[in-house]
Amino acid sequence: MKFSFFSFTFLILLFISSCSSEKGTNLTGTVSDAANLGIYFDRMGVENNPEILLNTKADASGKFSFNFPEGMEAGVYRLRAGAKSADLILDGKEKSINIDGSLKDFADLTYKVTGAPLTIKYLDIIKQFVAKTIDTKKLGDMGAAENPLIGYMISTKMFRLNPSFMPLHESVSKNLMSQYPDLTVSKSYKAQLAQIKSQLARKQANAKVKVGEPAPEIALPDVKGKIRKLSNMKGKVVLLDFWASWCGPCRKANPHVVEVYKKYKKQGFDVFSVSLDGLDSRTKARFKTDAQIKTQMDRSKERWLGAIKKDNLTWDNHVSDLKKWESVAAAAYGVRSIPKTFLVGRDGNIAAINPRQDLEQQVKALVGK
Repeated sequence: MKFSFFSFTFLILLFISSCSSEKGTNLTGTVSDAANLGIYFDRMGVENNPEILLNTKADASGKFSFNFPEGMEAGVYRLRAGAKSADLILDGKEKSINIDGSLKDFADLTYKVTGAPLTIKYLDIIKQFVAKTIDTKKLGDMGAAENPLIGYMISTKMFRLNPSFMPLHESVSKNLMSQYPDLTVSKSYKAQLAQIKSQLARKQANAKVKVGEPAPEIALPDVKGKIRKLSNMKGKVVLLDFWASWCGPCRKANPHVVEVYKKYKKQGFDVFSVSLDGLDSRTKARFKTDAQIKTQMDRSKERWLGAIKKDNLTWDNHVSDLKKWESVAAAAYGVRSIPKTFLVGRDGNIAAINPRQDLEQQVKALVGK
């Protein structure tokens, strides 16, 4: 068999090309307002516990570069410039990554990335949430369904390690351990969730209201002054929702509650909303006359009614004693922060506490009984 010089040369070039394309990862970028600042590249763990991998200095125009001769392993990373940082999610296959933006873009999660598909997908999801094209429920669903590294970033950055979202965290952790069992972040996340669950169990043991026990009675005036009782709803599946017009997280959660209500109300699902609007004694003490207190109380009630209308909370049972944190209903249920919800079964017993991420699943299961 003949083997020409040109064939040999071609094979050598092919080998060199193959070697250069298979190894190493380059990370370059420009942070427009970070001239001459130190640039750090960290591997991330739970609760932003970083491991500094490399550092360099941006030039006068904010440009920088890093090279990883052996490539990068899959994981969650961040690029720091000054006091700001940009998240990067890598699958370990990246060869050339570029990141561009300003320090403000880092803070707003609007920096531009090429060459890192998982990061691009993550930033796109956040962009949709900020633009309000997806709500909190959809954001959580996407976090549970996407690549678990993306899910980890969504669940820890957007939902924090909030016990109210434990079903989401557990789902993401399970996926993370399944796909990336050897990553430190996978193990740390799982361990921290186990610790939170243990704390929740101890807290539940001392809670005023427990799953399986009868829901304490609530009898408060509605928007027109008529007394409405929680016990009158026995036979229905009821979401007891403690909220307020001034509570941002409550208002963000309302669209999903409305969605579930519309979907299951004909099957016996209803909502009993207890507002913590109004004035407590400490607030009242700031005003000198009864007339001033009445004016402030009327304004607070108007905000409550306005929020009901604006958020399309079309169910009938909206009640409040307008005492804010001194609400007798909040005291009966041990409510010290909102939003706080309790799902009550047809038998009048507490079926779940704070069913937020899995509200629809829980309601669907109960109305079918």
